[in-house]
Amino acid sequence: MAAEDAFFRDHPDAMLIADPADHRILAVNPAAETVYGWTERELCEMRLEDLKARDPESPATSGDQQVSAVRTHRRKDQTLFRARIRQRAFQYAGRPALLIVLEDLQALFALLEGAEGSPLAALNRAQEQEANLKVAQQLLKIGFWKYDISNRKLVWSPSVYEMAGITPEDFDGSLEKYVEILFSDDREQAALSVQTLNDPDVKFHEFERRITRKDGSTIHVKGIGVRTQTVSGDVVTGVVQDVTAERNRQSDLRLLGASVERLNDIVVILRVDPSVPGTDAPIVYINAAFERITGYARSQVVGRPLSFILSGAEPKIDPRALETAMSAGRSLRVEVSGPIHPGRQITWDVEFLPVADAYGKYSHWAAVARDITDRRAAERRAAINEDRFQFVSRSTADVVWEWDITSSAFIWSEAFDKIAGAPGAYQETGFGSWSRRVHPEDCGRVVTSLMDAAASPDAESWSEEYRFIGDDGGERVILDRGFIVRDEVGNAARMVGTMIDLTERRASEQRSRDSERLEAIGQLTGGVAHDFNNLLTVILGNSDVLRDKLEDPAQRRMADLIHLAATRGADLTKRLLAFARRQPLKPQRTCLNERTGSVHALLRGALDARIRIRHSPAPGLWSVQVDPGQFDVALLNLAFNARDAMPSGGTLTIETENIKVRGRSGSTREGVPPGDYVCVTVSDTGAGMEEEAQRRAFEPFFTTKAAGKGSGLGLSMVYGFARQSDGHILISSSLGEGTSVKLFFPRAAKDGGATFFSPQDVAQPDLSRTGNVLIVEDDPLVREHSAQNFHALGYTVSLAASAEEALVMLEADPGIFMLFTDVVLGAGMNGLELALEARRRRPGLKVLYTSGYVPGEIGFNGALVPDAEMLRKPYERHELIRKLSDVQRGGAPGG
Repeated sequence: MAAEDAFFRDHPDAMLIADPADHRILAVNPAAETVYGWTERELCEMRLEDLKARDPESPATSGDQQVSAVRTHRRKDQTLFRARIRQRAFQYAGRPALLIVLEDLQALFALLEGAEGSPLAALNRAQEQEANLKVAQQLLKIGFWKYDISNRKLVWSPSVYEMAGITPEDFDGSLEKYVEILFSDDREQAALSVQTLNDPDVKFHEFERRITRKDGSTIHVKGIGVRTQTVSGDVVTGVVQDVTAERNRQSDLRLLGASVERLNDIVVILRVDPSVPGTDAPIVYINAAFERITGYARSQVVGRPLSFILSGAEPKIDPRALETAMSAGRSLRVEVSGPIHPGRQITWDVEFLPVADAYGKYSHWAAVARDITDRRAAERRAAINEDRFQFVSRSTADVVWEWDITSSAFIWSEAFDKIAGAPGAYQETGFGSWSRRVHPEDCGRVVTSLMDAAASPDAESWSEEYRFIGDDGGERVILDRGFIVRDEVGNAARMVGTMIDLTERRASEQRSRDSERLEAIGQLTGGVAHDFNNLLTVILGNSDVLRDKLEDPAQRRMADLIHLAATRGADLTKRLLAFARRQPLKPQRTCLNERTGSVHALLRGALDARIRIRHSPAPGLWSVQVDPGQFDVALLNLAFNARDAMPSGGTLTIETENIKVRGRSGSTREGVPPGDYVCVTVSDTGAGMEEEAQRRAFEPFFTTKAAGKGSGLGLSMVYGFARQSDGHILISSSLGEGTSVKLFFPRAAKDGGATFFSPQDVAQPDLSRTGNVLIVEDDPLVREHSAQNFHALGYTVSLAASAEEALVMLEADPGIFMLFTDVVLGAGMNGLELALEARRRRPGLKVLYTSGYVPGEIGFNGALVPDAEMLRKPYERHELIRKLSDVQRGGAPGG
């Protein structure tokens, strides 16, 4: 209301507010006081009738409609003046009221006194002109605006409010409010531009803006304004026009033009000239494809007759055929062959489409030409090869087949008898000779896929893998591939293909998958052995010390028994690790469509029949550098989690796609650095997860399953694999709507190289150096034991429980010359990463690793830093001494 009051009081025109019932004046603005000569208090004690001259021309004072008329009013000094009166009903202080605006026309009437005719006649002409102006406003969608510089207020005509989709109550006349209703992208520039309205040196203003209306639509307006000097001060007056329709048309034309320019087909537009034959119609437009394919430039072609570019084409186009088609308003389709500018022979499928002008008269041809040279060549080759079918089919053990799509008849090679399990089966020609033998569970999917490929106008081939049941009861796994041969109009006419028996191959793959499952079990075994080795390191090391220090025979015997038991435990862990086959990840250049396809096939038989499995591999998927076996295990973990979330059935979806993550990615890419990735998504329609469960989903041993139903390691293992492969993992879920897990793997480099552990050459020995050693071990017992060993050997020791803590200590103590670190640490960096970072900060740092795994048994992709050594757990003191000697052969501490 404060903005509205300011607008009322600062308005340059006289304004009054009156009661519609008794016409009592309720409020006036300062401009009204100036016009009438009475003060605001005096006017508010009067009625509207007190202001009017005593003539029959009194303005209407009731009704809801807006009223405009010219009337005679009187001032306090009893002089009369003519004014244009506008009034409209509105709400004032919560009650009905009339807003009355007066424009003093006295100066205009004084001017008209000297014109021909009476002042009233001149006024009538002015009113007629005003009416004409209103019609023009509606036709041209224009409105008028004024900026009162002294009051810093914008005044709009009603048509401007209508354009903007707001009412005068929504607009306080300020420049800030004007900028606020503009489209967001235009506001910054507009805020700077409107400031020039106050600049006396700027006489002319021109602008184009977008306005966001209340209903959410956006309009384009274009306007001008001129600074003018008036008696009361400078004002800027101008006109504004709604140009939305024009801008939309321009946008549509740009879109259409850009689309035509990007077509691979040639587009030529010809102007119809009744005075010349159809083939002599002049060319008025060619698209970029014409220039690219033919080699002709626009300047060489535009204005020339159609016959110019068809001069070498055969068969010749009959101009009468073009004229007949044009007169009937029909398209004309022809096929021609001929050389193009670079000298290449091309076969074209050309369609002439008549185009009418705004009056319905056909004025142009739009000719679209598609290069079908390759298609026709393929059809000719297919015709030549048809006679060779039987010869080829006899040269391979695979089944060769041909399907006549029109008649639905098959031709089989004799090898069909073997998989069909019936002599003479190759002589069957009906569609059922194949479809009735497809496994009932696969038949619907495979037949639908075949029909869809035949019906698709763009498909060139078809491929499916399915189970095939012979008449002898034998079940085989078949990979079926077919290639589509099309007729002259592009319809699928025939399909030629092969059936490959994959039964033995799939059995071998199954055995391989069984081996992979054993590998997964071995991982668990290896983890247990690793932890057990930490304990054995402490036991074995301390028993070794006790044996050396105890002199009592009985106590020494007890120490010997502890040492023997620990040694046997170490042998046991070695056998467990041998079973676990702890090898480094073996990244290979891999297509994840193939891997997800294999897992999809496995899951079809492994999951509850109530769970529908959908596999959506993306075409053209990039290769990645991952360990295929470990990827399969990760995918199975996600699939089984999804299965457990759908106890009553649902849909499990496995999708792949190429994704380019850029610098400003959305929340769905949170934490994924910019780059090219292959994304594998596993989603279900199960119960979903709460927010807390999502947050902790990757924590080891965290599970939402009932006791005994899950270890809580599944997602942790997947997370570790993804991160270890330089990838990323994101999870999203909603209760009752399912869960989606996305794995991001970096696109493989062209060289496809992989990093493995490798033995390192060591320098000549230097056994005399000791100094400050930083021991990094997350197991407190092993950490304390290691410290005691190093103290006993004369070293100064610093201890860290994590890689992060170790880096802090390394920075703080320049006297540390050696890093002794476990490879497998807790949270954060592992020992290999710690050593790389430590060497980066301190190039001369000596490094000795320790682990329950020897190099080649550690599931990390990093290599040992140069000149480093590995001490395998559990170890005895003499082994530690030997490794320390080997490490120090490289030079002086810290150097």
